[in-house]
Amino acid sequence: METVSDAEAQKQLVTVEVATPAPKRRRKKSFVWDYFTVEPVSNGCTRACCKQCKQSYAYSTGNKIAGTSHLKRHILMGICPKIRQEKQQQLALTSGSPAGVAGGSTDPPKRRYRSSNAVYSHPFDQENSSLNLAKMIIMHEYPLNMVEHPSFAAFVNGLQPKFKLPDVDTIENEVMGIHLREKQSLAVLFGGMPGRVSLTIGLWCTSQTLGYVSLSGQFIDADWKLHRRMLNFMMVSSPHSENALSDAIGYSLSDWNIKSKLFTITLDNNCSSHDIYSANLRDHLSNKNNLMLKGQLFVVRCFTHILNVVAQDVVASIHGIVYNIRESVKYVKATIDREDKFMEITQHLQIPNTKILSLDVQSQWNTTYLMLLSALDFRLAFANLEACDPDYNEAPSTEDWKKVEIVCTYLKLLFDSANVIMGTVDPTANIYFQEAWKIQLELSNGTLSEDAMVSEIAKEMHEKFDKYWKDCSLILAIAVIMDPRFKLKLVEFSFTKIYSQEAGSYIKVIDDAIHQLYTEYVAQPLPLTPTFTEQDHVGEFSSYVGEPNGSFTGEASNIVEEEACNVSESDNVEGNVTVVKEEVSIVKEEGCDTVVEAEEVVAEEVVEEEVCNVEEMDVVADETNNEEGVGEDMVIGEMKDENPNHSSNSNNKIPVALSTGDGLLDFDIYISETAVTNQTKSELDQYLEESLVPRIQEFDILGWWKLNTIKYPTLCKMARDVLAIPMSMSASFSAGSGNKMLDDFRSSLRPDTVEALFCTRDWLQYSSPMTTDATTPQLVSNVSSAGFKMEF
Repeated sequence: METVSDAEAQKQLVTVEVATPAPKRRRKKSFVWDYFTVEPVSNGCTRACCKQCKQSYAYSTGNKIAGTSHLKRHILMGICPKIRQEKQQQLALTSGSPAGVAGGSTDPPKRRYRSSNAVYSHPFDQENSSLNLAKMIIMHEYPLNMVEHPSFAAFVNGLQPKFKLPDVDTIENEVMGIHLREKQSLAVLFGGMPGRVSLTIGLWCTSQTLGYVSLSGQFIDADWKLHRRMLNFMMVSSPHSENALSDAIGYSLSDWNIKSKLFTITLDNNCSSHDIYSANLRDHLSNKNNLMLKGQLFVVRCFTHILNVVAQDVVASIHGIVYNIRESVKYVKATIDREDKFMEITQHLQIPNTKILSLDVQSQWNTTYLMLLSALDFRLAFANLEACDPDYNEAPSTEDWKKVEIVCTYLKLLFDSANVIMGTVDPTANIYFQEAWKIQLELSNGTLSEDAMVSEIAKEMHEKFDKYWKDCSLILAIAVIMDPRFKLKLVEFSFTKIYSQEAGSYIKVIDDAIHQLYTEYVAQPLPLTPTFTEQDHVGEFSSYVGEPNGSFTGEASNIVEEEACNVSESDNVEGNVTVVKEEVSIVKEEGCDTVVEAEEVVAEEVVEEEVCNVEEMDVVADETNNEEGVGEDMVIGEMKDENPNHSSNSNNKIPVALSTGDGLLDFDIYISETAVTNQTKSELDQYLEESLVPRIQEFDILGWWKLNTIKYPTLCKMARDVLAIPMSMSASFSAGSGNKMLDDFRSSLRPDTVEALFCTRDWLQYSSPMTTDATTPQLVSNVSSAGFKMEF
């Protein structure tokens, strides 16, 4: 039995060996193995060794990390000194021999591989490289003299020995050339601007006590996209003098040819309104009618700047307490032993581990707020630390902690509001009112608090913010009215909360102001829009006329009847509106202060004119409509505008279809009167009376107005200008002194060079990438597969 068992076991063993043959080794196909050999090393690892230079590289079969890519680079990029030397010798022999000699070898041609050599071939362009170097210096604010730094020169030479590094003068000329080209492109953008532009003004200073003024323009283009571009960066001898800002603004408006398109100017709170309203600025404007609403909207205060000022002031009011808390946090974080000891105290007091102490940056009030907020959670821990650690004596008192708690309550209002504004990519003017009125309400209520400490802190904050609210509540309210989600309703609601019984008078001021502003826009000519035009419909009607006397036959009569009804009921209304808008400027001279009054006067004139035309209208009977069974005769009357002051449409004829022979002439007159009377309600009133748009988080207000351009042609013009007002010009939590500082190198440059560096850096952010050149070679597809990514 044992013998049989042994035989069976051997048989099974043979069967297993036959069933599992050794795997065949895959033949290596890559051309790199013509130059490399695989050599085993310790622990079963292998390395690829170059046959020429004997340099070895890590290699593992089937591993993408240590595969053949780096071996290919060793061969193709000339890393191997032996291969590089051989190629140089071949080139030397080929260039010194006839063409037939080089190709006269009897050796069989070498195998050609589809290698990635094309990936690394890049035609060198000295001019384009210098251009990209200049753009790099502009975009990253490098000094111009970096081209003379030895380390930078060595770095560039290692990348491309053929590149001749330009000197400082050459690179400065390159920068000026880029500035000129970008300015010409921007001038085209401003030339196609359909509305007005609003400016922001920033002040800069240098260590030489020289001053610079930066001006940026913000507007909404014809496609309802918000744009903001720096216009000028000019040196002024005395930036805070009476005429400095006026001269700078006037020069910039003339330089860009936008004197007649200025809408508002946004300043930080360190600038004086007297500078803006000086006589010099008035002289630079063609006439004072260029300022809408008699200049009430001309100066806008920076919203984030006032938040920073108020926050810095309230933090300064408790600077002693803030100092103690800052030193306490420093003491705990000074050593690991103190942190461990403080952690034991917090665990004993069951303070959640999610809380963590943080230090602030003294110039950034938001970090101070976060430090105070986190320290409040550890108030008991600091008291216990002071009791058990004789070296620590900076713990605030109970009254101090109460002050910190009150201050943090009001700082949270400013902190949340600033985050909303700064967190919006392209903020439009409508989003600021909702933030401002909430702060005004809370601070106003705080001043009336029975708690003396709360009242004192609230009064300090309210004093400065209330001045901003009085100066800018008008423009803030007008901007939010242009938001179809709120309109005038939010103004009414918020003013009732803030002013209580006196809210009605404040609301009336806002309502009168927006109607007056709309009236001024009505007096301006409308741009061409795809709405009803009289000339187009006259052409359509003339194509239907079959006989000289203007009568219609067959199917044409039905078409004309339908078109005529549309004109009389809808399109003719649009035509009357156009007439009303064009006549408002004339009627205003007769004493009409509002658009409704002006439109009513013109509407009465239009009605009287229509009645006269109807009475004098020749009735032409149409006897050729039997084919279609038309029972009523139709005629076309021509309303002629007899007003000699009529501007562009004075010679156009408005087709009106009136039925005759049925005794309803009075009815036709009534319909005409009703249509005109209904149109005395302005676009603004129609907009305000319509229901609010549902509030959604990702509401695109510019997209909404773009869709309603035809419905509200005049109101859209006003909305475009109002929504483009830059209510804020700061994106930081630092109030500072209002002036930014130029570094010493830029201060030493010529003023035109400084302007080119600052303005061009802003413009290049919106232009095409630096590498979009027609001569830029297209890399082969295996570049992306190799995982390379180029960023600029």
